[in-house]
Amino acid sequence: MPLSRYASLDVGSNTIRLLLAERMGKRDFRPLRVERRITRLGGNFSTEGELDGKAMERTLETLHSFADLLQKEGAENIFAVATGVLREAINGRAFIERVFRRTGLSLRLVSGEEEARLMLKGVLWSIKKRVHTQLVADIGGWSTEILWVEGNEPIKIQSLRLGTVGLSEKFLQDDPPGPQELESMERHTEGILKKIREEFQKEGLEAYDLHPDLVGTAGTMTTLAAIDQGLRTYDPQKINGHRIPRQVLEKIYHHLRSLPIQERRDVPGLEKGREDLIVAGVVVVLRLMEIFHLPTLVVVDSGLLEGVLLDGIAQMRNSE
Repeated sequence: MPLSRYASLDVGSNTIRLLLAERMGKRDFRPLRVERRITRLGGNFSTEGELDGKAMERTLETLHSFADLLQKEGAENIFAVATGVLREAINGRAFIERVFRRTGLSLRLVSGEEEARLMLKGVLWSIKKRVHTQLVADIGGWSTEILWVEGNEPIKIQSLRLGTVGLSEKFLQDDPPGPQELESMERHTEGILKKIREEFQKEGLEAYDLHPDLVGTAGTMTTLAAIDQGLRTYDPQKINGHRIPRQVLEKIYHHLRSLPIQERRDVPGLEKGREDLIVAGVVVVLRLMEIFHLPTLVVVDSGLLEGVLLDGIAQMRNSE
């Protein structure tokens, strides 16, 4: 008897990701297929707070093809979430309704805190050795989630409007970016993250109590791991658990920011479609590590997508 096939979807501000898996027992799964497409849903976000028409159409086309794929693959249950820019867009819920009418996919709009909790569930799924107190971060296209984690439990969660799409469109106009643009973006990012550290301190969460590794997941982090290893083909096994010292990240940053976008496309490991966003992403990573005095980044390939699937399986188990 074939095992039940389930799927999860993460509709983000920059990337749509899909995970098809077989359910293993009552609590786990075995990945069968992973797909990702950059649609830049958060691109050209209007000053009035509306999603761009072309960005919506790109996203709808991708979701339609993903829905067809899952039907052909026999996915019995699909757990789909919408994050980032869809939380802020005044036409976000209308877009979610359009997705359902056109594709049959039902997207659940999750809050920043819920997104962080689901992401952590996915991160912990693949971490074998856990430490007592650690900072975990997910840098997305429109938001960044930061969690103070003790063991398996998030003690404090911060979801920030600080993402690679928003930062790039706001600060980086020249190609390659000029010194003033970069300095402005760095100051802006540093100011936001310093306030977060102050928020943690108010609750007695001091940076010196943290394990020296920052745990990072999602596109910016996995791309940096691929660049550091010069991977021509993405390999999750080489990404998961890869460690990058802060000094190495500084070198990667200075190299990437010196290149025009066209030349960045030739950097081994840099995902196509992320060449104009990676500079902003590295800035967020570096400033976060500096402010919390963390010398090393440890990259985890699993995150929100796996957490959504685990959460869906748990809900089904409870209903059974």
